[in-house]
Amino acid sequence: MAIKKLKASVISKISAGEVVERPASVVKELLENSVDASAQSVGIDILGSGLDQIKVSDDGSGIPTSEVELVFARHATSKLNSEADLESIRTLGFRGEALASIAAVSRVELVTRFSAEDTGVRLQLVDGILKDRKSVGVPPGTVIQVDNLFYNVPPRLKFLKSESTERSLAKRVVSRYAMAYPHIRFSFVSDNRKGFRTYGNGNLLDVITSVYGSDVAENMVEISDVEQDGIVVSGLVSSPELSRSNRQEITFFINGRHIYDAQLNFAIMRAYHTMLMTGRYPIAVISLVIPPSKLDVNVHPTKSEVRFVDKNIVFQAVEKAVRRTLLDYVSKSTMIKSASVGETLSQASSWSELDTSDRKHDFSVAEDQLINSRLSGMEMPVLRVIGQTNAAFIIAEGPDGVYMIDQHAAHERILYEEYVDAAKMDELRSQMLLQALTVQLAAEDSETLSNNLDKLTTLGFDIEYFGNDSFIVRAVPAIVDSSDIEEVLMSIVKYRSDDLYGVPEWSEDQIIKRVCRLVAVRAGKVLSYDEQVDLLRNLETCKSPGTCPHGRPTMIYFSLGSIRNQFGR
Repeated sequence: MAIKKLKASVISKISAGEVVERPASVVKELLENSVDASAQSVGIDILGSGLDQIKVSDDGSGIPTSEVELVFARHATSKLNSEADLESIRTLGFRGEALASIAAVSRVELVTRFSAEDTGVRLQLVDGILKDRKSVGVPPGTVIQVDNLFYNVPPRLKFLKSESTERSLAKRVVSRYAMAYPHIRFSFVSDNRKGFRTYGNGNLLDVITSVYGSDVAENMVEISDVEQDGIVVSGLVSSPELSRSNRQEITFFINGRHIYDAQLNFAIMRAYHTMLMTGRYPIAVISLVIPPSKLDVNVHPTKSEVRFVDKNIVFQAVEKAVRRTLLDYVSKSTMIKSASVGETLSQASSWSELDTSDRKHDFSVAEDQLINSRLSGMEMPVLRVIGQTNAAFIIAEGPDGVYMIDQHAAHERILYEEYVDAAKMDELRSQMLLQALTVQLAAEDSETLSNNLDKLTTLGFDIEYFGNDSFIVRAVPAIVDSSDIEEVLMSIVKYRSDDLYGVPEWSEDQIIKRVCRLVAVRAGKVLSYDEQVDLLRNLETCKSPGTCPHGRPTMIYFSLGSIRNQFGR
């Protein structure tokens, strides 16, 4: 087959496929142009899924009459002059291909007036070809209306989701830019019904209220501007008592640009270490200011990804800023708990001093839930063991109510902190096996284990590759029972990393968690009274007694007031 140059119309449609994937892509590109034009107010109206019509209006600087047709020329831009400018990009758009790509797969009308001119201009394009141009009297700013998206490329329609899904994706794009630029007023209207509106007063928390509602806003914690290694981190993160079942609400902006980065998502999860249950994710709106010379934004057609000169520095800056914010919040929550519960054991020298016979109680179930949600960050009161129920939970009395302790989660926490402390002090104890254990693995598991033998050795294991995907185990950490060795090892090997994080989870911390989960006392084991007491005394010495290493609660609390209320007393 002979080599030949493609027609311009074919080239434009291929290029459009890189930039315009769905209606939300159009909304994103048009919004970025409005922000770059210094708009103070941006309105987005869509019909249906956005295929029928997308209209974006702004009060920005507008486009000079002499240049208005150039905005639809491929790779025409006012934001770059030379190659050197690629090293210091400070605008959202810079490739000069968005409007050309959009026009190639739709019908477009542009109305604009440059702020320094008296009249504006209207352009109408079909398939990227100019069909009409006329002068009009309009206020300064720009209005772009995109009709019949993908009408000339029907195969693209097969890859779109339902109308409601596409509409939600477009709304999500608008909400993200509203959070990135709280000083700009955004309004989103779908099928003539208001979706949301922001005030443009510069208050990010007000934007969160508009996007997520007041319940979420009340549980967001502010990250004061934190600077580390030239990187400034700010934004809002949800308190540990507010979480989601997926990571979709973790949002990053770098120099005002919304980006997705798997490792930065992981930095957030590291910051919430042991504060959230496994499988739960926070809401986060994180803004990073990074010198343009320290990153490359020209690595993806939709500009949704960036490349860092030193990703580790950025990762550490995010993790440290969020972790400090959460620890400060937890510390303040401890004081709230003290005020809610009233007199605790720290205010009384012995159990006998706590006389509750004539005290009036106004505690409610809601207050119990408030305290339970904050137990993860509090010091544990001294408890008196009452007994065990269902061979899984220990019932204990405290100075302010009754506690139910999950024996497995509590023991997991105890073992985890002991293991971590011993590893830090280089005091890990191992036990030599009387008879070495040979373990045969599948080829994939064998390679995984081989690549991580050094980490296992650091953590008290003595494992040697024996050939043919088999390994000899000669020693294990002292906390591992000999009967559990093979189960522990197989559980570690079978633990897969989460590809969405983009980083391996075969860290020493993950290995420790797996070991502790498997060797901790399990539900169904009957404990003697002394064993129950020992478990609670050890839990009291932990730094974070309220959760297991995976974030599950170790205990729940019932106030005396709520118990009395249940009995009508």
